[in-house]
Amino acid sequence: MRKILLGTTAVVGAVVMASTGAMAQGADPFRAAGPAMTSHRDLEVRLGGFFRFYYSNTDQDYLNNGTGTGAGRTGFNQGKSDFQEETEIHIVANGKAANGLRYGVAVEIQNDSVRQATSGTNSKTSLDLDEVWGYVAGSFGQLRMGDEDNVWGLMSVGQIANFATGGLDGDFYDSLSGNSPALSQPSDAGDNTKIIYMSPQFAGFDFGASFAFNTGEGPLSGCTTGNASCDRLASIETFGSSTARRRNEVVAALRYRGSFAGVGLGASAAYIGADAVKNTNGFGVDRINVGALGLQLSAYGFLVGGQYLFGDAGLGFATPRLKLVNDDRRYEAFNVGASYTLGQITVGAQYGETRSAGAQSVNTAGLANTGGRTDKGLSVGGTYRISPGIEYIAEYTTYKIEEAGVNFATGGRGTANNSVDGQVFLTGFRFAF
Repeated sequence: MRKILLGTTAVVGAVVMASTGAMAQGADPFRAAGPAMTSHRDLEVRLGGFFRFYYSNTDQDYLNNGTGTGAGRTGFNQGKSDFQEETEIHIVANGKAANGLRYGVAVEIQNDSVRQATSGTNSKTSLDLDEVWGYVAGSFGQLRMGDEDNVWGLMSVGQIANFATGGLDGDFYDSLSGNSPALSQPSDAGDNTKIIYMSPQFAGFDFGASFAFNTGEGPLSGCTTGNASCDRLASIETFGSSTARRRNEVVAALRYRGSFAGVGLGASAAYIGADAVKNTNGFGVDRINVGALGLQLSAYGFLVGGQYLFGDAGLGFATPRLKLVNDDRRYEAFNVGASYTLGQITVGAQYGETRSAGAQSVNTAGLANTGGRTDKGLSVGGTYRISPGIEYIAEYTTYKIEEAGVNFATGGRGTANNSVDGQVFLTGFRFAF
């Protein structure tokens, strides 16, 4: 799940984001907002969440090209203008033992299962669970267990996402059709079930680490029947998602936060690593090894920052490449942004690029018949806080994806249609409760 701390973020937002640097400033992770409910287990249960309603105008290439699945696309007609809504219900239970140990559970319930639909069904009104995790905390730091971001997502700084819906890490993705490639940004490695440790702060420094056995979420584990996150064997017949599964994922992060003469400074560094599942015919898949750096400055209402990631990985932190495919292009991504807040108004902009080996799913017979992929995106927008609990936003995002040798209209190889353009304009209201 993409994590942004905005003015409307309520219960779980406050809990989750209290340790995320640029995306959270001064939040208390154990005193989330929202009305308390009675609990018979001596825990204080709080209920909150948000509702948002936007007008969206979307222009996206290749929506109506191709039929079928796999290399092609199922064509359909999509209008540019639409209304969209989304709601999340956040439940947080907090407790404190006599010895000072703090503990609790956070649950996010949302109506976005349409993004995860299978068998051709798209239900925009059914509910699903997003992040669900428990924690224990004390003078030793905080330990989280469950479906949650990795420690880079929780502790990194430099992602400027405090304006409109969050820039390149915001809500414009919800307006894009899955039938056309969408912008890839390195802001989210998934909510796979993991264990996370984050230390207390020492002289402005803190550190953390997270570990996950595979990419699975929820109660399924390993190679349980029907679990797409199987962490043992994969067929090499498909060069795409079936070989892009991580296992033994380790992430470690170090962060500094301080201020000098009224200027706030944040910096972070992290390592993201994971093995890859083995293939049934013996051909291997490279492991992930990524370094990540972040920096931000704040003063006089301004917030500026950026992030840089580099190493061996595929889009979305997938395993970078099959050794059968002669493709050794490295992974590199950066984003820079700035925002300014004056009273109830915040305006900002963010630009990002990601370079990767690209669509290896169309590379066959051990050949790299495509070029490297480049994703570029720019987002500008603003927020007006009308009153506590309600905001008005306006945001424009444009992006371009390029990869020589890939026909984005069909999803296969080709010398035509080697780029994708898209633009999304959003405006509307967010309500927190």
